Amino acid sequence: MLCCPPDQGAWVRRAQVWLGTLVEVALPADQASDSRFDAAFAAVAAVHRRLHPLQRGSDLRRIARQAHRQVLRVDRSTHQLLALAQRLWRDSGGLFDPSLPARGGARLDALRLLPAQRVRARAPLQLDLGGIAKGHAVDRAVAALRAQGCRSGVVNAGGDLRHFGPGWQPVRVRLPHAPAMAPVLFELRDAAAATSADTYRRPGQGLLDRRMRRQRSFGGSVTVVAPTCALADALTKIVALRPQPALRLLRRHRAHALCIDAAGRARSTLAGSTRQFRMAAAAAA
Repeated sequence: MLCCPPDQGAWVRRAQVWLGTLVEVALPADQASDSRFDAAFAAVAAVHRRLHPLQRGSDLRRIARQAHRQVLRVDRSTHQLLALAQRLWRDSGGLFDPSLPARGGARLDALRLLPAQRVRARAPLQLDLGGIAKGHAVDRAVAALRAQGCRSGVVNAGGDLRHFGPGWQPVRVRLPHAPAMAPVLFELRDAAAATSADTYRRPGQGLLDRRMRRQRSFGGSVTVVAPTCALADALTKIVALRPQPALRLLRRHRAHALCIDAAGRARSTLAGSTRQFRMAAAAAA
């Protein structure tokens, strides 16, 4: 999924590579400054360091190596993200599962979230938050920009994006049957969106369905619009694996999905417009 390019005369855009993808920050020209861009990218870099499962000193590596032996203190945002992951794990019946299968390893319910940003695991636990980390990084960048006094902007991490501020932001979505084409399908305002698609996966790859214990492809794309990008990022995987049961989750989290099948047919879980989402006029026609 790609954000529509803003008017080049009115917006300033900068990009860096983090989390294995291109992270772009776009700000209105009258709000753009080096310090604000630096703050946004610093927030993304911090997420990269904290949530990489193999990087020395990261919260996830410390949890894997020590949490079953002692209580650990993690970063506040990591603690909040783990709470969201556990909530989605429970709500989805285990469809969203960031725990890595390992001999003698535990599942996500083995992790206890304690007060004061502390955690403890009942057994060895390895986590990979790749299914939610990009969205979380976008949310942290938006929080950093707002703390710097920005009133509006867009952060896009490889298709996981969030708009904040007034006005409607058009969003392009790549078509699964013709990925070179990316029409404007909807607009959002002060909200986030994320896409999961089979388009760029190698043959034989797909989303891991932990309950079925196998990779599954879904032959299209799922875009979720939600209040935060971490939530949108996670919900795309749940909708792709179990579209009908996921409807309850979407309603619970004030989110909705736009699904495009392999033939290019689109359907939305939302019939009309909301304060945060509306179908583009050309797409609705």
